[in-house]
This record gives sequence, C-alpha cells and structure tokens, in this order.
Amino acid sequence: MSTSNVRNIDSLATMHAGILRLSDDWNKTIQEMRAMVQRAEEYFSQTQPRYWRHQLQLAEREINEAKDDLARKRSSLRPEDRPAASEAVARLQKAERRLRFCEDKRRQLRSWAIEVSKVCDDLRGPLADVNEHCETILPQAARELATLIDQLRVYAEQARQRDP
Repeated sequence: MSTSNVRNIDSLATMHAGILRLSDDWNKTIQEMRAMVQRAEEYFSQTQPRYWRHQLQLAEREINEAKDDLARKRSSLRPEDRPAASEAVARLQKAERRLRFCEDKRRQLRSWAIEVSKVCDDLRGPLADVNEHCETILPQAARELATLIDQLRVYAEQARQRDP
C-alpha cells in the first residue's frame, strides 16, 4: 500500500481554488488579447484603407480645383490682363505632392496589412492553446484535485477514528 505525506489538506483546497481562479483570469486575459488582435487586424485591413481612400479622393478633388483655378487664370484673352498664376501653380504642385503622398500611404498600407494579418494569425494559434488550458485542462485538473482532496479527507477521518 502506498503512503502519502500530506500534512495539510486545506492547503490543497486553497490550491484548488487558485487553479480555478487562474483558469478564469487567464480566460479573461485571452479574450481581451483576442479582441486586441481583432482590433489591430481590423485597423489595418479596414479602418486605415478607408481613411486613405478618403484622403486620396480629397487630394484628387484638390488637384481638380487647383487645375481649374490655374486654367481660369491663364484663360484671359490678352496676356497683359492675366493675373499672376504663381500661387495657382504652387497650389497645384502642393496638391500633386499630397496625392503622391496618399498613394504612397495606400501602397505601404497594403504591405502593412498583409504583415499585420500574418502576425495576428500567428498569435491566434498560441492563444487557442492557452484558451484550451483555461477551458479544459485546468478545470479538469481542478476536478481531479477536488476528488483527491475528498479522498484525503475521508482517509484522514478514518485515520482519526482508528487512532483515538
């Protein structure tokens, strides 16, 4: 017959409660991490593309307005009646730089979105593993520990009754 050297069953009961708390705390943390991963992926795959698409539209509109303004200033019949167009030219150049900037951001964003998506996918596997521990393995260990605690209490009670 095997013997056990358990001196304090209550410490095992405390450990049991700790395992259950750990499982619950980890589960909450995993859910928060999943939500953060989802938000990060959504930010790079939806929010930012929408933002830069809108900025690109604004830049194109600004170019069209600047071109119209420049064309108006250059359309006078007599060259001496034409107002100076240097501000209109500068405005058009600025609008073109802004358009190139927005296009560059959209191109960069595509590669960032792919990279962020890959990183998010790489995180989901380990998160699922930890989640399995939280939902299955730790609760099972806690149940087994509770069974052992119950058996030890019965054993301790029988030992007390034998040894008055």
